[in-house]
Amino acid sequence: MPDKTKISTTTSAQTTVIKKGEVAIQQAIIKIPPKPLFVLFAFGGGGALSFKLAAYYKKRRLQKKYPNAEIRIISGFKYPSEFKAEWTKLYNELTNPETASKYALWQIHYFGHGGNNSLYLKKQNDNSEIFFNDKDNMERLPWHPHEGIFVLHSCRGGAYEDSCDSDMIEEKICLANTISDKQKTRCLGQTIYANFAIDVMKIDNYSPDANLYSFVFESETTAEEDAERFKYRPDRYISSFYSNTPIDRVLWGYALLTGKTKMMKNKKNYEKAIKKPYPIYEEIKKLSPKNQILPCRVFNRGVLEERIVEVDVFNPNDLEYI
Repeated sequence: MPDKTKISTTTSAQTTVIKKGEVAIQQAIIKIPPKPLFVLFAFGGGGALSFKLAAYYKKRRLQKKYPNAEIRIISGFKYPSEFKAEWTKLYNELTNPETASKYALWQIHYFGHGGNNSLYLKKQNDNSEIFFNDKDNMERLPWHPHEGIFVLHSCRGGAYEDSCDSDMIEEKICLANTISDKQKTRCLGQTIYANFAIDVMKIDNYSPDANLYSFVFESETTAEEDAERFKYRPDRYISSFYSNTPIDRVLWGYALLTGKTKMMKNKKNYEKAIKKPYPIYEEIKKLSPKNQILPCRVFNRGVLEERIVEVDVFNPNDLEYI
């Protein structure tokens, strides 16, 4: 049986050559590299508008960085079956012999709700979660061997401590780990509750008193320069106030200690079960004075990559995938 995940980079075509002074046509094999493909999934249930806006903003930044890539947004799905159907459709396209050579899957981004071991969607037939385990039977996509990565913008996808199970913690079992193992690629997950952060540089565009003279036109910036704006989360009230406007935003994990009672509940549950200080809280406490990005965790085929958690230090993954 042929390997469906193998990506072809050749195609046949006709070319002209000179033979004995005459122009002749002959068949030639031309190498055509597959186009980088980025797929952004935006949950269509609760919070759909913000998820979609974050996906659109991510698409614009990717277009700046990879102008020759194809970047798709898949939105509107609400139930596990709908998300799985979109996943299968993508798998079929990337493994069909007629289309497999066209694209190389570089990145998938998921904007939606989630926890430490699953994605949360709307309930359907008593099921609202996707675990990416053997039972879910999500097809393994043909990821690019070097560039492939699944980015979870959802909450706590890399928080293996939140299982409060010593064996699972020892094995670092969490959603990002499971995905990286089953999909045989890298997977990025947050350790805390993800928060929307707006682009404060564009507030004047959406202020009630904005007019022709105060309107701030967007300057030409690179994707890297755009990401720099989101190293620190702006004031919670400001982010909330502009949440219903189409202002640019990201969904990311920030070191916040105010207004996050759920995180304190996780801390209490962990310390009660494990009898040790909650490591994630200790990291938040270190970085929270500046509302700084809390470094994500990246698993590569089930192996956790190293990261640095220090004030004003930003790991490459944190800015590259924000």
